[in-house]
Amino acid sequence: MARVEADLRALYERADRFHFSDPSMRSLHQRVGTAIESENSPEALEEAYRKALRRYFTGFDVQTRAQLRDLDKRLSELAQAQLNFHAERNVAVKRLENIGEMLGLLDEAMA
Repeated sequence: MARVEADLRALYERADRFHFSDPSMRSLHQRVGTAIESENSPEALEEAYRKALRRYFTGFDVQTRAQLRDLDKRLSELAQAQLNFHAERNVAVKRLENIGEMLGLLDEAMA
């Protein structure tokens, strides 16, 4: 088996782990699979497949990186909100303690 054929088979097998929602990509992937099975993969088909995979996965790479940036930003905002809530809670607890002390002193003074 030639190196190009081995590379194509490796690309195909790796890509086969993904679900292609794009009908043209799915069709091209199936055609390449058939060509590999028949051991007859024309060079033009191989080149078209490599280029299509590059476009397809480059788009997903950009999309997924943007998604991660958005999630990281949202997680950071959530962490800050959680920190703020804890600080607010601590203030409320301290206020309640001070109010309790004041009410205790008033009870003693009025007794």
